[in-house]
Amino acid sequence: MSQEHLSMELLLAVRDGERSEPEQVAAHAHVASCEACRAELDRLHQRTAMLRALPTLTPARNAFPAVQRQLAEDLRHRWQRRFAMGGLAAAAALAIAVVGNDLARPAELDASEQLETAMSRSQVLERTLNAWRPETRAMDARTAEIVIQLEDRIAEVDGRLERARRLAEQVELWQERVGLMSALVDVHLTKATNVDL
Repeated sequence: MSQEHLSMELLLAVRDGERSEPEQVAAHAHVASCEACRAELDRLHQRTAMLRALPTLTPARNAFPAVQRQLAEDLRHRWQRRFAMGGLAAAAALAIAVVGNDLARPAELDASEQLETAMSRSQVLERTLNAWRPETRAMDARTAEIVIQLEDRIAEVDGRLERARRLAEQVELWQERVGLMSALVDVHLTKATNVDL
């Protein structure tokens, strides 16, 4: 063993003063005769002394209760905000249900006023169409087909209007006629081209 250097395990056994095994006893004798192993053993002693000289670290005060309280408070605030938002949403829904229905829908006109409004709108649309003079305009086949379909539906509504006796039915038919006339004016104004016949 005097020719080889000691392993770290044997150096630690020598440092700790162990002599229970013959190999450890031989290691003590080797350290006495080997300068390199003695130097390594001195470094081990110095490291041990330096480690022992380090201040002992004590944990900071126990912060878990404070963290736990903060978490509980945050959760409480979150639930309060959710309940407040839920209350606001419920109040808004109630307001819309009670008041919003009246605000979203203007006061309905009575049937005679509705009839009068629909008839005047229909007359305005007819005057607009006559001023446009659609018979003097050229149009493609698809546009002509749409115009014919709209004119046929208007004629059908006019026939039903002659037979209608109830005021509510007349209002409904005149409103349908206004919709068809509006579509007819749109078709003539957007699809037809002027060829000055």
